[in-house]
Amino acid sequence: MRSLLSLSALILASSVAVAAAPAHKGEQAHGAPFASRQTTTEKQATGVYDLSVLPVFTGNVVQFLPAPHGGIVGFVLDDGTQVFVSAAQAHTFAGLVKVGDKVDIRGLKGQVLPIMRAFSVTSPRGRTVQDSFIEMPLHSPEMIAGPDLVLHGEVWMPLYDVGGNLSGAVLKDHSVIYLSPREAARVANLLKPGQTLYAVGGGSSGELGIAIDAREIGPAVDKLVNITVGNVPPPGPAPGTPGYDIIPGADEH
Repeated sequence: MRSLLSLSALILASSVAVAAAPAHKGEQAHGAPFASRQTTTEKQATGVYDLSVLPVFTGNVVQFLPAPHGGIVGFVLDDGTQVFVSAAQAHTFAGLVKVGDKVDIRGLKGQVLPIMRAFSVTSPRGRTVQDSFIEMPLHSPEMIAGPDLVLHGEVWMPLYDVGGNLSGAVLKDHSVIYLSPREAARVANLLKPGQTLYAVGGGSSGELGIAIDAREIGPAVDKLVNITVGNVPPPGPAPGTPGYDIIPGADEH
């Protein structure tokens, strides 16, 4: 009788030990939630995409690139690189970085031109703003608010857009003159460093800087030429003329 009781006790103890034993390592990892298996880097990421594969560039911010309709499109580093940010980043950028800050940028640098597309920017205080990949709004004259402004000064550098097109000039006083790529190509000789420039157009002036969409531009106030604002298509035949109802290229198909 005593032997049967001892055998039963042994079986019961073995069952409890098996139940209390930890699961196999592979089974535990498989059953654990994804968050518990993330690396520290993965847990710190704030965006949808992993930007850690992008190179990191470091530089000091010397000025913002204000937009004519308010806000910014990017900033300029002390080596002259123009850094472009998305519309989503621009909304929070002013509170994140200030002129003089040394920032770390994850992004893509131009092969030849001094431009960079930033996908994340980290301030010296450790705060990071990451691109949400919201499409940047198309620029149009209707977005401009405010009276005409007159800018006058020496060109510090030609201004480019995020696609690498010549699109205006940054003056030495840090004001920014925007042109459409079509018009900028037409007056490219006026946008060279050291060139004295006058420009008139609608724009904005604030803490982040002064910027206009030029409607007139020239080397002197009495030598201004008219500029078409925005990427407006070239004018076609006037209403009532034989070519008015003809769509260009329609007879090629």
